[in-house]
Amino acid sequence: MPSVSDDEFWFDSDAMADPWRPPHAAEAAWMQDQLRELACKIADRISARGQECLFNGHEPAATAELFADWQLAYLHALRRVHEAAEVLAAETALMGGGMGATYGHLGSAWGISKQAARKKWPSAVDDGSGQPEKITVERYGGVAEITYLPDRCAWGWTAHGADGTHREAEEAYTVRWVAMSAAVGFLRDHAAPWGGVDVPRALGDPKDCWCWDDDAWAQEPSSDT
Repeated sequence: MPSVSDDEFWFDSDAMADPWRPPHAAEAAWMQDQLRELACKIADRISARGQECLFNGHEPAATAELFADWQLAYLHALRRVHEAAEVLAAETALMGGGMGATYGHLGSAWGISKQAARKKWPSAVDDGSGQPEKITVERYGGVAEITYLPDRCAWGWTAHGADGTHREAEEAYTVRWVAMSAAVGFLRDHAAPWGGVDVPRALGDPKDCWCWDDDAWAQEPSSDT
């Protein structure tokens, strides 16, 4: 994200009349494919079959998808993707509202009414009812709190990165979304790689992967047997 001073606003009231279009069918299909790939990767990490493969030093076999237990892990992963989308939507509503978008704009983008958007994302838009005291942002495995400083009429932030690094803003920001952007940048710079794999025991001896004879399993029976 380019560096922006507190005095700059990326807001054009004329452009807000029609700021986006629905994705084309091909774009929607691509998006669904990307989400499926993401959820599959998570399912490979959290399913017993996938964990066993990773423990044995190889990627989970494609045939894992043919078992109900893997499909349940995939279903749970999709649920987590849905929850993550809700979290990101709330963060984006706060960011957009801080940049000048109205509840009408936010509701239109999410496919709900202005009233529903105000109920879903309270304090996203400064409608004269006062600034929110604190905004929590979760990104890259870390968490940041953007706090309003009434005595300075400005915003500050504190953040804990996924790698264990803690930081507090060294300056105050007069614009809320600039403070949020700075905090997210810190979390991005202090992300941590995925952790180790918990070896499952339900599928037998973890020294022998369930898919050890995957190729033989996939072959059709010989006609001379």
